[in-house]
Amino acid sequence: MDKREDTPPRSTQEQTEQEVKQEKRIKKKKNKPKGALNWKWAFKAALISIAISVLMTLLSTEVLEKLNLAVAFVILFLFVLINILFDIVAISITTADIKPFVSMSARRLKAGNMGVYLIKNAEKMTNICADVIGDIAGVVSGATGTAIIVKLFTDPDSEFFGNLIITSLIAGITVGGKALGKSIGMNYSYNIVYGAAKVLSIFSRRKSNEHKDTK
Repeated sequence: MDKREDTPPRSTQEQTEQEVKQEKRIKKKKNKPKGALNWKWAFKAALISIAISVLMTLLSTEVLEKLNLAVAFVILFLFVLINILFDIVAISITTADIKPFVSMSARRLKAGNMGVYLIKNAEKMTNICADVIGDIAGVVSGATGTAIIVKLFTDPDSEFFGNLIITSLIAGITVGGKALGKSIGMNYSYNIVYGAAKVLSIFSRRKSNEHKDTK
């Protein structure tokens, strides 16, 4: 029997070697002792959130005053949806298994590279998705709700009850959507991270460090 039949093709061997190397690097990173808290990133994220929240609130208030109620309700719905969707992405990134993306990255697929990057930087990515974008969407949806109340009610008493009802509805839909989204994010983590990675890889020219190491 020919010995060459027992050995896999060279391309498969190279691919397997790349996967093993990447998994070893990931394990080394995971086994590293925990260092100091990332105060620099926390401070940067806080500043970005404050700046964007102020800007978006001012813009939304100015714009909504000139829009009719139907458009205002559509904008409100969109920002609540953005809040929920990015929370789902954050959950998916923290729960997704990195191995399928390592395999794709070894085959030099852009979505695989981006998937590995997202999962390896899960702390920052979840902070951006759930905290920065989520909180900004929450602020804007609150400002939109206030603008709707001003348009709907003129009497102070009716304005109070209108404010109570609309803000309660916004909070209820957001919290309920996030609660449902958590189970979706956990059960479909691979699909969601893959979809996010595929979209982001279109806009990213970042080259995988793993490929540079294997050259």
